[in-house]
Amino acid sequence: MRTLYLHIGFHKTGSSSLQLALKEQVQVLGTAGIEFLSLGKKGNSSGCVEVCRQNDEVVFRLNKRLAALLATSSSDRVIVSAEHLCFFHQREDIEEVQRTCAKYFDDVQVIVYLRRQDLQAISFKKQGARGAASNRSSSSKLLGHDKGAFPAFDKNIEAYYDYFAKLKLWEAVFGTGSLMVRSFTRATLHGGDIISDFLLLLGGGVKISSRFVNEGVGRKEFLLTHDLLKLGVAESDINKLKPMMLRETAELQPSRNVAKQFFMRFEESNRHLNDIFLKHDSGLAFDDDFEKYPDQGNDRITIDDLSKWIPQILKTGIQKPEGLQNALLADRVQQMVDRKLPVDVLDRELEGLAKCLSATAYIAKEQQPWYRALKKKKTSGR
Repeated sequence: MRTLYLHIGFHKTGSSSLQLALKEQVQVLGTAGIEFLSLGKKGNSSGCVEVCRQNDEVVFRLNKRLAALLATSSSDRVIVSAEHLCFFHQREDIEEVQRTCAKYFDDVQVIVYLRRQDLQAISFKKQGARGAASNRSSSSKLLGHDKGAFPAFDKNIEAYYDYFAKLKLWEAVFGTGSLMVRSFTRATLHGGDIISDFLLLLGGGVKISSRFVNEGVGRKEFLLTHDLLKLGVAESDINKLKPMMLRETAELQPSRNVAKQFFMRFEESNRHLNDIFLKHDSGLAFDDDFEKYPDQGNDRITIDDLSKWIPQILKTGIQKPEGLQNALLADRVQQMVDRKLPVDVLDRELEGLAKCLSATAYIAKEQQPWYRALKKKKTSGR
C-alpha cells in the first residue's frame, strides 16, 4: 500500500523551514523508508499551482507538474509539500488534485497547519512587501497593496480565510479521516516547532535537524513598499529604495481593535472549525487573546515618518525623487483633510510636513548673462 503525505500549507505556517529541512535531510528520510519529492531547490512544490489575477478575481489552476512529480516516486511512503494547494476552494479543483494523487497512491493523508487569521494575514502581507513589483508574488495577487496591516476585505479574502469551508471540501473529496489539521502555535506544536510536529504525524521514529527560515519584514519596508506599489512606482526605482528601507527594523503592529475586527469576520467559520477540525477552549479554534497588540497601531505612514525618510529617498538615485515625495505627501495631506485628527497629532504632522518641504526647498538665484561679468558695475549715479 502506497501512502502520500500531502502537505498543503497554509502559507506563513513555517512551510519554508519545513521544506528546507526535509530537502536537506533526504538521505536520513530515505533510510527510514520515506521519500521526499519537490519541484524547487528548497523543497517547495507550489509550482504545481498557477495563481493568476483576472480583474477583481484571483484564480488558481493545477498544472501538469504535480502528476509529473508523483510519477517519479518509487517508495511506499512519499512526502510532497506545496502550500499553494491551500488556495483551492472549489470542489472541481480539489477533485483534480485527488485524481492526480490517486493514479499513484492508495492512500493520501492531507496535512494542514492553520494560523489565526489576523496573524497569518499580517505575515502573508509582509511577504508581498519583499518584492518590487505588483501581481508577481502570490501575496501581491491575493492581498494587494492597500494601506494598513490587513488586506481590503473582498470575496477573494473571504474564500481564502474561511478555513472551515475549505477543509470541509478537502475532507469530502479525499474522504473522512484523510485530514490532519494542526494549529501553528509554539504551545501546540510537538517540540515547539513544525519540523518535529510534522515528523510525529508521520508516525514518529524519524529525527532530522530543525531549520528556521527568517522571512521578516520591518515596518518601514512594509509601509513604503506597499505604498510605492500602489502608486505604480517603477520596479527599478523600488529596488534602489530597498536598501534604505532595510535600515529600519521596527515591528509593524496594527491596533488591537483593528486586528480583532479582522479575526471576528470569520467567527462563524471558526466556530464550525472548532467543532470538527481544531478544538480550542475559546470555541473559536484559536486563542482569542489580543493583548499583544497595542491600543494605537503603527501600520500607516505618517508625515512625521516621511520627514525622516524623504532625505534618504532623495539620495537613492531614483528618477524624479521630488515627484515621488509630492505623491507620498499629497496622499497623507488628503488623509489629514478627511480625518479629524487630535490637535497634538495635527501639530506633529504639520511640523513633519514643514521638514519634508524644506528638504527640497530651493530658490533660484538671479541669472546674469555672461557678458555682464565683463563690464564694470557702477557704484554711484544713474
